[in-house]
Amino acid sequence: MLKIMFWIVTGLVAVIGGAVIRDMVGRRGIKSLLISAVDFSGLRDGVYTGQYKGGRWSNKVKVTVASGRVTAIDVVRDIQYQSEVTRKAINEVIEAQSLQVDTVSGATITTKAFLKAVENALVETKQRR
Repeated sequence: MLKIMFWIVTGLVAVIGGAVIRDMVGRRGIKSLLISAVDFSGLRDGVYTGQYKGGRWSNKVKVTVASGRVTAIDVVRDIQYQSEVTRKAINEVIEAQSLQVDTVSGATITTKAFLKAVENALVETKQRR
């Protein structure tokens, strides 16, 4: 019985340890993620979808461009759901008409993953010319 418990505990430690390591590697990758300086002045009107795949920080957004300006950003899918963080980031991007905004304090990784999805959507506007 003691031997069985030992193997069960060992297996649980291995699974949890693997998840923790994967999470740490994911965090490091997203923290160093570069957000390109997209020129908002050349955006074509339309609704564009962008996504970022980064484990539990994966997300998908729809970006609305009207009269050459980003007017709305809707979160279609957000695995690491933090509505307040996302709302702040959306407001910053729309107000600044730029992706070069400050990350939300205490939520750098979530903010960067969101900004990358928006960047990916806006890159699509350039490709549709």
